Amino acid sequence: MTARGATATACAALLLGCAAAPRWQDDLPRALADARAAQREIVVFFALRGRVTSDRMEESLPDSTVGAALADGAFDAVVADGKERARLCAEWVGGPDGMGVAVLDAAGRRYAARPGPQDPPELAAFLRRCAASRGELARLSAAVAAAPAPTDQHALGCLLLELGNVRDAEPLLLAAATAGVADSRHRLARLCAQDGDLTRARQWLATAPRTPAARVTEGYVLFKEKKARDAATVLDAALRDGGLGGDRQRAALFLGKALHDAKDDARAVQVLEALASEGTGSTFEAAARHTLSHVRDGGHRHDS
Repeated sequence: MTARGATATACAALLLGCAAAPRWQDDLPRALADARAAQREIVVFFALRGRVTSDRMEESLPDSTVGAALADGAFDAVVADGKERARLCAEWVGGPDGMGVAVLDAAGRRYAARPGPQDPPELAAFLRRCAASRGELARLSAAVAAAPAPTDQHALGCLLLELGNVRDAEPLLLAAATAGVADSRHRLARLCAQDGDLTRARQWLATAPRTPAARVTEGYVLFKEKKARDAATVLDAALRDGGLGGDRQRAALFLGKALHDAKDDARAVQVLEALASEGTGSTFEAAARHTLSHVRDGGHRHDS
């Protein structure tokens, strides 16, 4: 290749890598139809205009970190009125806030959700996690559709739960637990706690083996029960004992949150700063930075 050709190729690659972020549209039916016709995934933010946290998030949507995540993941994006689309928001996002983000695949099926307000780094990290999950989601979905093996149902249910898709994760985890996958039991406890059903969470947790990951779920349930000191004790012990795998950052985040609720902000800041500085780009690190700002400002916790 000539020097001129190499330069042209490099410039073309640079231009492709710097694709403009998509504009946040405001016509939900048209945006959904266009995304499906183009076989593109789409991010839907359900806004409750007039609510301070929602207005602040909507104003931050053009932030460059969010734009880069949208562009890198080849997402379309649209803002919908959460009051006019309340039923759709409840179906796709859930949660108590009546606002939040849903992510739909190229066929128009919701596969990820995150209720409540998020700042730009949190939203960007979530969108990057969604994009990174596409291959595994496709593989597991195809495996479950072809022959619903309990281990595949469990794996798919866990991934959907991580992406905030509680509704589709529950039947998969329930089927896996019924078929004897013991780890699905504490995952169901985690799902129920995330969905606000603490009674069912306790019932599932009582039947789950005491694995390291199950201890993280126990700490999370205690946190959601507003038993901050007990939650901090359990999560701290789980982190010290190790063996948490992919649940280590989750344990650190909720340890920091629990310490803050227990009014031990000095330790909370230590834990959250350590997590935020790990640099993997995870949603837990982004949430840790967000929580740190609340701790330092004397604000309230930010559940997730």
